[in-house]
Amino acid sequence: GCGNDVDPYIEREWLLVVMDCVLYRPEAFRHALYNREPFATIFCGDNVDHNNKFGGLRQLMRYSFIAALIRTYLWHATTTDEEDVIGTRSAKLLVVLCQSLVGENFMAIATIVSASIIVKMSMRTRTSDSSMATSCKIKTQCNDASSSFFYSRLYLAVALSSFFHLVTIFAIIWDNSATVCLLGTLFVLSLQRMGVATVVDERLRREMDTKTVLTQDVSLRLKQSIPLVAGIAARTLCSHIVSKAVGNDSDCIGIPIKSSIGSFCIS
Repeated sequence: GCGNDVDPYIEREWLLVVMDCVLYRPEAFRHALYNREPFATIFCGDNVDHNNKFGGLRQLMRYSFIAALIRTYLWHATTTDEEDVIGTRSAKLLVVLCQSLVGENFMAIATIVSASIIVKMSMRTRTSDSSMATSCKIKTQCNDASSSFFYSRLYLAVALSSFFHLVTIFAIIWDNSATVCLLGTLFVLSLQRMGVATVVDERLRREMDTKTVLTQDVSLRLKQSIPLVAGIAARTLCSHIVSKAVGNDSDCIGIPIKSSIGSFCIS
């Protein structure tokens, strides 16, 4: 063993952690979700606000709402129409905000459900192979192994990665085009994939007492993408249903998909 547990990011500033997240380093994602305040203590054992049972949930919803606001502003910045009257524009913004908020939560729920299934399946098929030997682990601020803590990490991995839509907002200052929005969407989805995969990996390490599996098992790496795919499908379908229900087919600011049953937008 290595003797001591160390998180190399514990003494680094937020900006450096964010930069490493952009570079898709799992260690940076793990630090942000497990060791960095204020995220580390959400739904963490005794740190849950027992005077308000919904304290942790309220915090998660706050981040989800911020992500929805960012997405709504991005839609507003990329679809400005001079013919829209103020009242109509405000109504459309409200609908887009509701779509984004509901879609974000549906995506998180679908991701949590599918990730739980993947973890259970991986636990059942584990073997007593030499690769499962105990190794040096990174100590985390909260060692809570409860399901609620695991679910909250997945929720944060989805919601916090959406904050990087801010990069797209800055980019459209120079080039307000569908291509920039598409690339921005792919960038955010790739960060969400890395975040979800990191949480699943950490869960497996804790449950199976193994070293990291992110770079060892190719089949598992593919499985780690399934939860996010399920989440994206849920959010896209939810947004499509809401659009049809309220009669508001807003412009797509992500990846447009046309099919025989209608047009969808992955954003």
